[in-house]
Amino acid sequence: MKQLFSNFLLIFSLIAFSQNDQKAIELLERVSSKIDLASSYKVEFSYHADENIDQKQKGDVMIKNDNYVLNFLGIKQICDSKFVYTIVAENKEVIVSKISESNNIILNPSDIFKFYRTGYYVKEIKVKDEPSLFIKYLKLTPVNENTEISHLLVAVNTKKNEITKVIEYGKNNSKISLEINNIYYNLKFDKNIFIFNKNDYPEYYIDKL
Repeated sequence: MKQLFSNFLLIFSLIAFSQNDQKAIELLERVSSKIDLASSYKVEFSYHADENIDQKQKGDVMIKNDNYVLNFLGIKQICDSKFVYTIVAENKEVIVSKISESNNIILNPSDIFKFYRTGYYVKEIKVKDEPSLFIKYLKLTPVNENTEISHLLVAVNTKKNEITKVIEYGKNNSKISLEINNIYYNLKFDKNIFIFNKNDYPEYYIDKL
């Protein structure tokens, strides 16, 4: 279930542009530029796993620079750019870890729209006709052949220059989807939203890794 989100943490040093579709690269660059120019943004998304049990979960994340607040799968994460505070309400527990040590976070929001920039061969493919929706599909194949991922299918709205969906196909025939429901740019967040206050969790056990 975590395979798709682990994709946002993959950063490879090797990329071969000769095997890429230049038009697809230019489209992704326009998507990247829109994200890079935003001072802050909020993303509402849906996660869906097509396995033996049909699962669909919704989540959202608010991001400003290296700070974020993530709500997903009943877990809340607050990052103040130095530490990640994972708040598990079910267990009444808060796990505190340094950024460099927090490799097991569900997803790294800072990379949610940057994962495709390195480590993949990219080309545009025709999946179905959606001219009225301005949707184009890109196929991303990992440079690293040892990964469990067969390929990713990325849907891009060419009018808004936004990724609308990422589908991961595993070599074991698994299929996992991340759908971007809404993106809000340049929001003014409360300055305290990215600060963890232990007084807000008086009955919680705080575990510092």
